[in-house]
Amino acid sequence: MNDWFTPDAEPAAFRPQFRRDGQLNDTAETAGRLAAMLRAIDAGIVAIQEGPSRAAELALFVDEYLDGAYEFFHGDSGGQQKLALLYREVTSAARVEPEALVSEWEADVDGDAILDTYRFTRTPLVVDLMFGDQPLQLIVAHTKSNFINMGRDLWENPATRQAFIVEALTNRRRISAEGMRIRRYLDARLAADAAAPIIVLGDLNDGPGLDYFEELYLTHNVTDIVVGSAYRPEWQFTHAQHDVPAARRYTAVFEDFVPTRVLRRLLLDHILLSPRLRGSGAIRHAEYDAQVVNGGLRRQDRPTDHRPVTVDLEF
Repeated sequence: MNDWFTPDAEPAAFRPQFRRDGQLNDTAETAGRLAAMLRAIDAGIVAIQEGPSRAAELALFVDEYLDGAYEFFHGDSGGQQKLALLYREVTSAARVEPEALVSEWEADVDGDAILDTYRFTRTPLVVDLMFGDQPLQLIVAHTKSNFINMGRDLWENPATRQAFIVEALTNRRRISAEGMRIRRYLDARLAADAAAPIIVLGDLNDGPGLDYFEELYLTHNVTDIVVGSAYRPEWQFTHAQHDVPAARRYTAVFEDFVPTRVLRRLLLDHILLSPRLRGSGAIRHAEYDAQVVNGGLRRQDRPTDHRPVTVDLEF
């Protein structure tokens, strides 16, 4: 969303046009597609990944495209890709900053067997909500990206492939470290109150199953870490989209080039429910597809890059 707005040194305002992937796009058309999708889904709570860098910019989008229907919290880390949470029809809402999620910790993120001082790439946005007398904590997370600039060229060139592998593994170790930190926080919360109502949601840059690097090098994925251990089933989270038909269980589509070029459909966006919670999860393909034109070729031709995921909860 940050592409849509003026530079941070200027007053917050929409740009008429913005450039993405070497193409010029119409801002109003792009923002309108996102707003139309959100209105069609009509969620009471909306978690945003890659929101604008300033709260004033998010306020412009909410006021001009969503008729001011939501209040929001805006994250304060992540550079130009901020987290945000829109909400309405709640009794109360308060942002909290658990020490375990805002402070740095030690982790070996480069595989040299030496612990490094590390912190989240984007500090999770944690919000406590009340629905009447029913509490709910939301942890909006967007873990470290595994993107590598010019990655395909590096991988396909035998002289640079090993350098690509090293960087890819460092990225995944960082994602893994962030997932483990979230899980440690969840374990502590559930140890104090096994019935704590908590949702972890967002783009974890990892899907169910193992990719090339997770299978051959790391031997684990991140989502399973956050869900929890089978040895403590009473603390395991439930994936809200676990029963979506397999052919529809994806939020992102991209061409992967490791180990060979293939078009992949991945479930990168997750809603994880603590043991107390039960809900019906969905991936909103219909609402997404309704806003796609020209095959989504340009940024203005699609509402977002990922399909939205939702869950219906009763309080």
